[in-house]
Amino acid sequence: MRLFWRRKKRGWTSLELSSGEVTYAQLERRESGKPVVTRCGVVGLDVQSEVSLKDLSKSLDLDQRHCVAVLGRNEYQMFQVDAVNVPPQELKQAVRWSIKDLIDYPVANATVDVLNIPSDPSNAARPRFMYAVAARNEAVRARIDPLLERSDCGLEAIDIPELAQRNIAEVLEQDGRGLAMVSFNREGGLLTFTAGGELYHARQIDVTVEQLQVTDEERRSHVYERVALDLQRSLDNFERQFPYVGVNRMLIAPFPQRDKFFEFLKSYLYLQVGTFALEDVFDLSAVPQAEDVALQARLFVALGAAMRTEGG
Repeated sequence: MRLFWRRKKRGWTSLELSSGEVTYAQLERRESGKPVVTRCGVVGLDVQSEVSLKDLSKSLDLDQRHCVAVLGRNEYQMFQVDAVNVPPQELKQAVRWSIKDLIDYPVANATVDVLNIPSDPSNAARPRFMYAVAARNEAVRARIDPLLERSDCGLEAIDIPELAQRNIAEVLEQDGRGLAMVSFNREGGLLTFTAGGELYHARQIDVTVEQLQVTDEERRSHVYERVALDLQRSLDNFERQFPYVGVNRMLIAPFPQRDKFFEFLKSYLYLQVGTFALEDVFDLSAVPQAEDVALQARLFVALGAAMRTEGG
C-alpha cells in the first residue's frame, strides 16, 4: 500500500516495529550489481516514545529516505479469491465485498489491498484468482502514527512479509521456472511460490526458528517431520491449482542450524532442495554484523521489504 512520496535519496529503508524493538534495513541500488545494504540491525526502542523515534529517524536519515513499514504476521490476513471482472477503479471495493464474511470484524473497519495472480497464458478458460490482503484499520494506523506523527520519518508504504520474501526469491529464480522458498524467524515460518517475479501462493507455517533448534533430538525430529509434511502438502496443492507454473526447486533461507534441517528435508521432498546465502542477493560489505546467521534470520523480511523499487 502506497502512502506519500517526495524526491529523496535512491533506495528504500524498511522498518519492522514490534513490542520494544525496531528491525531496520537500508539499501542503495546502483546501476549494476547487487543492492548494497548500508545499514541494518535490531534496536530496542519504545515505539510510543516520540523522543526515541526521532532519535532513530535522525540516526538513519529517515527524512531523506524512501521508507516502508512491514506489518507483523498477526496484523493482517491474506485470502485467495476468485478474480473479479470489474473496472480497475472498482476492484478494491468489489474485493472488499467478497471478503466481508471471511474476516471477524466489520469490513468497514478494514484496510484492503489486492494482489494479482498471473493467469494461465495457454488456457484462458482456467479459473483466475487474486489475493485480497485485509488489515484492521487500527493495525495500519499503529504503523503510520508513530512514523508520521511522532518522528521525522517520511513513511511512504506499508508492506507484508509475503511480498518481502517474493522480492528476494525473484533474484534467485531460474528463467522459466517457479521457485518455492521457505524462511523461519521468531514469529514462524513462511512458504512462498513465485515465478517471473510474481507471487502465486503463500502459506504461513506455525513453527518458529527456535522450535527448529531444540537440543532434544527426538523433539527436533518431530518438528522437522511436521514442517516437511506441511511443505509436501503445500507443494501438492500448488501443483494441482497452478499446473502451468513449473516449480523445480525449494530454497531454505538462512537461520542457525539450517544445515541439519536441510539434510532432513532433501531426503523427504521429491523436488530439489537447496540453500542460499544473503550474499547471493545483497552486497553486505558495509555491514559486517550481518555475517551473523541469527541476525540474518531476524533481518530477512526487512531486507526483502527494502528491495522494493517503486519510487525508489
